Amino acid sequence: MMAWEAVADVDQMEEGEPVRVELGDTPVCVVLLSDTEACAVHDTCTHQGQSLAEGHVTPEDEIVCPAHASTFDLHTGEARGIPAVAPVASFPCRIDDGAVWVDVGD
Repeated sequence: MMAWEAVADVDQMEEGEPVRVELGDTPVCVVLLSDTEACAVHDTCTHQGQSLAEGHVTPEDEIVCPAHASTFDLHTGEARGIPAVAPVASFPCRIDDGAVWVDVGD
């Protein structure tokens, strides 16, 4: 079931700066990549549970965990750099009416 929620106004976000939001019981890391594209992944690193929103974004659209530099693809959640090997969940994300919307589904 789709459950789209507005999580931020685009004009309140900085491109490439991760933001942590809570959608129900799910912590989500949202990143504005451009004025027309945003990505959302689960905010908890699969290595040791660090908040990914405290990390930084690379030019390759990856989020780097601040604890041990694990990297994850913001589009797919795929783990791309050790020590993390398990992916993080990625969520559908869109920009509509000046807001960033995320669907964490069920």
